[in-house]
Amino acid sequence: MGRRKRLGDILRERGLLTDDELRLALERQRESGEKLGEALIKLGFISPDDIADALSEHLRIPRVDFKRRYVSSDVVRLVPESIIREQQVLPIEQEGNFLSVAMVDPLNIMIIDDLQRLTGLLIRPMIATATEIEDAYRRSLDIASTAKQVFAQYGADDSAVEEQAEKEREEAILGDAPGVKLANMILEQAVKQRASDVHLEPREDDLRVRYRIDGIMRDVMVVPRHLRGDVNSRIKIMANLDITERRRPQDGRLQLRLDDLTVDVRISTLPTVYGEKIVARILHRTHNVLELEDFGFAAQNFQRIQAMLRQSQGLILVTGPTGSGKTTTLYGFLNQLNSPEKNIITVEDPVEYRLEGINQVQVNPRVDLTFATGLRTVLRQDPDIIMVGEIRDRETADIAVRSALTGHLVLSTLHTNSAVASVVRLLNMGIEPYLISSTVIGVIAQRLVRTICPECKKSVPLDNPVAVRFIQSLGIEPPEYVYQGTGCPLCNDTGYRGRTVVEEVMLFTKDIRRAIDDGAHESELLEIAIRGGMETLPVNAVDKLVRGVTTTEELLRTVYSVENEGVI
Repeated sequence: MGRRKRLGDILRERGLLTDDELRLALERQRESGEKLGEALIKLGFISPDDIADALSEHLRIPRVDFKRRYVSSDVVRLVPESIIREQQVLPIEQEGNFLSVAMVDPLNIMIIDDLQRLTGLLIRPMIATATEIEDAYRRSLDIASTAKQVFAQYGADDSAVEEQAEKEREEAILGDAPGVKLANMILEQAVKQRASDVHLEPREDDLRVRYRIDGIMRDVMVVPRHLRGDVNSRIKIMANLDITERRRPQDGRLQLRLDDLTVDVRISTLPTVYGEKIVARILHRTHNVLELEDFGFAAQNFQRIQAMLRQSQGLILVTGPTGSGKTTTLYGFLNQLNSPEKNIITVEDPVEYRLEGINQVQVNPRVDLTFATGLRTVLRQDPDIIMVGEIRDRETADIAVRSALTGHLVLSTLHTNSAVASVVRLLNMGIEPYLISSTVIGVIAQRLVRTICPECKKSVPLDNPVAVRFIQSLGIEPPEYVYQGTGCPLCNDTGYRGRTVVEEVMLFTKDIRRAIDDGAHESELLEIAIRGGMETLPVNAVDKLVRGVTTTEELLRTVYSVENEGVI
């Protein structure tokens, strides 16, 4: 009899719902025709997790923990996608004649009967929320195994296919051809797996597909040679590129819409000895422009950065190697500084994220719109804040410095390994020391490290001798234990999920400005900065290692230097 209790009674008996709340939800249900659970959630009386937990406890039906459970794509295919999405169910495990199915409503006998007729198996209901089922279903869509079905549709390799007329190929890829499905699948799966870049790399006999996820390249699949041209042509057509031109590089953009998510994709082609290599850079319109609080800056460094951004004029530099997140940090600064009272103009190459309320200029050397010429023009547009994507040469550096000197707040990036090295770089570009000391507010040097997956995180002994020596060289006592991820479904068995910043923030104090004017060397500037409270990149990275944010491997990959070990 307990199994026949209604959802409202179960929740009320467990103190999760009042009589008045249930009455209001039932009234809404009668008016809208939606399920009671949906009405309760929309009214804000209860959460999906509360409903699932209460049903699991009352009905003694297992609650699914998808974070620690792998869902095979072969098992998922036992039920059509339309039923999975419409009925909010997901087959998760087959044992003999039994099929375990995650369900939002395990009391729905009609769905259970339909699943038994469809699969020919006995159904074991398990409880999950709609969001959990949707997320698990997306993760189960293994692109490599799904692609095999596309390959099978196309048939065996045939040299005649490779030599078909270009017109026929174009017509094929515009229709429902395997190449179209495969190209769409590669891009859509990249977005779902949080990839920042997709690499389509031609080889002698096939096309290798790799994703860059959390800064690391991962093999995804191999496309047969006879489908290679169709996949490349499909992506080029989507990006409005010339599919007949394969001898010169091309650049384009396309837009993807997945559910409620819209992403911009920047496409770059490059001729190689085996054909065209295509790289797709995935740019989320809003997801990647974070609040500064979410970047992972240490508390002291965050306060220093806030002090820099409160200045009305001067030059703020973000420095680091390619892929260290410099541009994302600048966007974070702009996001905080943006207001109706300020005229903000950027000069970028390329414009990666579109920011509402900010005037963004794309560099175009073909019409003589370079960083330098763009910056000169921007100065005639009455700006309060200027962002220059990168200082690459003396001309751009000179204009940026003089702009900061004449009352503008200028943000830009440099390619140097440390904060103090940026001073040396500007000097080498021919900028006078007095201009550097009087205009630069501060420098942020940074790297990106992968963060440990919170679901499979565990402590392990620190037994890497290189890491131990490196930490000791910094004057820090190595910890006995550190952390790492063991791998789980949430992190695709990598042990990592997401990235965070490792940084050093050098404020230009009176002592540093005086030292620059006096011609101090890089080592002297570093000593002064440390005495002034600056925490260096390696020290900041060790702190994140000790706190369990990242791993020993990431520490050595991003900030390790043999100089600290006394090897050279």
